[in-house]
Amino acid sequence: MDRDRRRVICPAPTLPQQAPAGASARPILTGDTVEGRPVLGFHCTATAAPTPADDRLLLAGDEHAGRPGHRGTAPADQPSLVRTGLPPGRQVAPERTHRPDDLKPGLADRLRALLHGPHAPRFAPDLLARLAEAGHHTWVSGGAPRDLLAGGDPHEVNDLDLTGTAPAGAFTETARRVLDSEGTGAEHPQRFSPDTLVCTVLDPVARTAGPGLDYRGLGLAGTVLPATGTDLLQDSRQRDLTVNTLLYDPRRNLVLDPLGRALDDLADARGGRRIVPANTSADPLVRAEVLLRGLKFRLRWAGADVDDEPLRAWARALPADLLSSLDEEAWHRLATLWTQCVPDAGAPAVDEAVRRLGPVAVALRARCEEAAS
Repeated sequence: MDRDRRRVICPAPTLPQQAPAGASARPILTGDTVEGRPVLGFHCTATAAPTPADDRLLLAGDEHAGRPGHRGTAPADQPSLVRTGLPPGRQVAPERTHRPDDLKPGLADRLRALLHGPHAPRFAPDLLARLAEAGHHTWVSGGAPRDLLAGGDPHEVNDLDLTGTAPAGAFTETARRVLDSEGTGAEHPQRFSPDTLVCTVLDPVARTAGPGLDYRGLGLAGTVLPATGTDLLQDSRQRDLTVNTLLYDPRRNLVLDPLGRALDDLADARGGRRIVPANTSADPLVRAEVLLRGLKFRLRWAGADVDDEPLRAWARALPADLLSSLDEEAWHRLATLWTQCVPDAGAPAVDEAVRRLGPVAVALRARCEEAAS
């Protein structure tokens, strides 16, 4: 990364991102109030093919509710709505918002190619535009910003991950309308996971091999029901590692580092990388998942200059009984993740990497391999 070229800027939208019908049409945000209670975020009651009618508003006090209320997410349906939530454009400090080419020359072109290049889903630009017209903010997340900043090429990005403020039903319905308008709905089947609220639009070539585009609303922690919100900082604190918290705003052509850590950990003072857990959850399953993903990047970056001491310190400080409360479903989930993170489990480097992460990692590996067998 060309650190001497980095220059911070104040966010300055070049395109409107709120609905033109006025403030009453702007989507509800985390932190707004309804019935005098702060808005937490959104749940979706559908098990497949969600629509906006399936989206439900969660308010403070609903964290531990096993069933959502009947509140919809349309502002017009909430006469007690008070706009107290902070819009996403004002949530990230100016010094954590960057023009791509100030970080690395040519990065802007590579990021645009994700959505407009020959390997990009052709429906993506129209989908992003429709979401913006509805007042929603959408960002490219996951590995794409990280890998392109590290010098990768757009055609090497296997999965296009998006996140944003749209609830699951609103996103799926928007995608459906875009695909129908282009006459490509049959070519791009959609999938929805009610457990994770991940919405997937499959690529016709990779229909069986993997997703063409994955979307999940911004992360929201502390709720029994799967839920998403509109808070960028909350979302970043629920991602696995700091290097995976970068976001790219295609409407404003900006790279966001919400925690102020990702850019530094991708290129530290020595020119190497640091593997630092970002997730602050105390949930044993979440911690086990972060541990596996940290191992994944330690193995992936084995030939690079990598400082894994922050990951090792975090892993060795995990409670010795961390795994004792996990049920069969959790172990099935972890076993699946293990095979994804460690495709060559018999490689000698795996033994050493797991040992360095401490006793919980050693036990986690043994149980995952047992569950996967």
